Amino acid sequence: MSEKPSGSMPFRRLDARMLLVHPVQEAVRFLPALVALFVTGRSSDRSPLWDLGALVVVIVLGMSRWFTTRYRISGGQIELRSGLFTRKVLATPADRVRTVDVTAPIWHRLVGLARVEIGTGSSRAMDDRIVLDALAAPVAQALRAELLHRAATLTPPTPASGSGAVIGEDGQPSLPSPAQGAIPVDLPPPTVEQDLMTLNPRWIAYAPLTTSGLLTALAVWGFVSQYLVDLIPTIESAVGQVQAWGVWISLAVGVLMALAAIAGMAITAYVLQFWGFRLSRHSGGTLHVTRGLLTTHATSLEEARIRGLEIGEPLGLRWAKAGRLHAIGTGLRSGDGADRGRAWLVPPAPRDVVEGVARLVLGRVEPLDTTLEQHGPAARRRRYVRAVVPAALLAGLATWGWVRGDLPGLVTLTAYLPLVVSPLLARDRYAALGHALTAEYVVARSGSIERRRDVVARAGVVGVVTRATFFQRRAGVATVVVATAAGRQGYRILDVPAERSEELVVELVPQARAFCDSVS
Repeated sequence: MSEKPSGSMPFRRLDARMLLVHPVQEAVRFLPALVALFVTGRSSDRSPLWDLGALVVVIVLGMSRWFTTRYRISGGQIELRSGLFTRKVLATPADRVRTVDVTAPIWHRLVGLARVEIGTGSSRAMDDRIVLDALAAPVAQALRAELLHRAATLTPPTPASGSGAVIGEDGQPSLPSPAQGAIPVDLPPPTVEQDLMTLNPRWIAYAPLTTSGLLTALAVWGFVSQYLVDLIPTIESAVGQVQAWGVWISLAVGVLMALAAIAGMAITAYVLQFWGFRLSRHSGGTLHVTRGLLTTHATSLEEARIRGLEIGEPLGLRWAKAGRLHAIGTGLRSGDGADRGRAWLVPPAPRDVVEGVARLVLGRVEPLDTTLEQHGPAARRRRYVRAVVPAALLAGLATWGWVRGDLPGLVTLTAYLPLVVSPLLARDRYAALGHALTAEYVVARSGSIERRRDVVARAGVVGVVTRATFFQRRAGVATVVVATAAGRQGYRILDVPAERSEELVVELVPQARAFCDSVS
């Protein structure tokens, strides 16, 4: 698209086919109110025209966006005008664009439309997105390319964008030897868009090892439980049949059915979210991610704004030698569900694939290969105390209830299981605990059930906070929080020895040396 002087480029409309989509979206959004209006109307003598009038109002609201929304990119600035009764004007410089997300839900795809979200990295959640819903799919892709082109001319690509290494079809990265340190940047430049990783359908087997199936099952149970009253006779009949099998057979059947349901839901969620997952690098200095089965997502992340990576290794994936990878970037708040989806770089996949892509994105091998510094005996004791004491209290309460005759023996025996497992959990948590400082990155690892390794660029660190609770002070340890404007905005290094925590503060923020000397 040609460049014109500021103010000379006309405003553009959204695609007229949105008139087929938005009324349906508005009707779905107002469906509870419409149903309530219809039901109350049937129980009174009110004219059906009121119901028809409400539906017409909803449809008009959906259609009004096409008449009231305009946008343009002119003079290095993105402008959006919208609103029917209250006019709203959003304007932001093109060089503030952090992410471009092109989404196509199933109802958009049916008519050839797409939804574009432009992330600007604002500190306020409601103001950091310019949303264009909906554009013709080719126009949405052209708009993404236009914004990427402007970002490339305004921000030079990071050195990592010159790497020619890729993840092959077998999932193995083509990387230099770790002894070489930085990945060389004098290789031939990549093509316009170079594949780094594509989804292998065999990775769907990792889906049951994630928590998505359990969360989906809980959500389904919460929805279905509202209607269990009508199913009580059927449930009582099924329970009677199961009881005839005996307690242990019934328990085994119930566990197997629950595991099968959770696994099925996890596989479904994995396929819907990650089918067709592809990570590529644009020669202009951006990473591009496409994924999704029914709803497709195409997200572009500017590499110059990436401040590190999160490597997740939940317990189930760790057992299968697998993991997942997210980007830490300005404009991506990892705690938010939508931003969490935009930050995906690798779905649950083999560990060597995750680490290979991480090296390609960072352009360095040291942050992943460096040996982590352990936190000493005090941190180890805290892991055991926090794991064993609650389990021992639970076992004691269960024993007291059994002695009083209030709890059956099977329940009491089950209450002892956490006490048996807790030492293993404490040992694993301490084995994961550690940190390291390289010339360019801070590395922190912690957790057991949800283990995570955070790799944060030191150039993006805006401050360091040291926290110590009463029990931490008694143990002689502290938590060091590395503050950054990207991702979670605070990354914790847990239970560092007190004297080492002060050294970390000085190493990360040299200006703090005088303050630490004055306090000591």
